[in-house]
Amino acid sequence: MSNAPLDYLKWYYESNVWKRLHYRGVRTLKLPLDLWNYQELMFENDIHWVLETGTRHGGSALFFADILAAGAREGSVVSIDITHEALDPLAATHPRIRLLLGDSADPAIAGSIRQLIPQGRSHGLLLILDSDHSAPHVLRELNTLVPLLRQGDYVVVEDTVVNGHPVRPDFGPGPLEAIEAYLAANPRQLVADVERESKFGCTFAFRGYYKVAAVC
Repeated sequence: MSNAPLDYLKWYYESNVWKRLHYRGVRTLKLPLDLWNYQELMFENDIHWVLETGTRHGGSALFFADILAAGAREGSVVSIDITHEALDPLAATHPRIRLLLGDSADPAIAGSIRQLIPQGRSHGLLLILDSDHSAPHVLRELNTLVPLLRQGDYVVVEDTVVNGHPVRPDFGPGPLEAIEAYLAANPRQLVADVERESKFGCTFAFRGYYKVAAVC
C-alpha cells in the first residue's frame, strides 16, 4: 500500500509544481501545506518577527509580512540573500520587509540582524533557513543565527527532503545532514516539534521543525 502523503510530496516536487506557486502574484517556492503550517505556528507561538534566509523573488517574505500585519504584530520580516536580481517590487516595497544583501552565514550579517531586531524584544521570532541547501552552508547558518535566538523562539530548516529524503537522491549532504550535525553538537538547544511537522502528512521541512528550549 502506498504512502499517499509521501507520494504527493514526491509528485509535487518532481513535477516542479512548486516552481509555479505564487502568492499575490509573486513567485513563492514552497509547499502550500508548509505555508499554512507557518501561519498557524506564528500565532500559536506569539511570533512577531520572522528571520528568513533565501529571499529569491520575495513571495514567502511577502506572505510572512502580510501575516504579521494582519495579526497587528509589532515586528517585521528580515530576509537575507546574496542577490536581489529576481526580487519582485511588491516584496521590495512592503513596509514590513527588511532586506539584507549578503551571505546568510556570515557573522557580519548577524550584526546587521541585531540592528533590525530588538535584543530586548518581548515576543517570539521564527527563523527559516531556505538559502543554499548544501550541508556545510546550512550548518554555518545554524551556528551563526541560532545564537541570536532565545527560549520560546522557533526554527524551521527547509528542504531537508533532498538527498533522498525522499527527493533528489543525487543531491549530496544537505539541510537534514546539517541539522543532524548541529543537534549532535548542541543537544539541549532545540526540541523537535513532531506534532507540528506531521500535522498535514508531509512537508518540505522533514525533521526540520524545532522550538528553542535553551538560551543559545
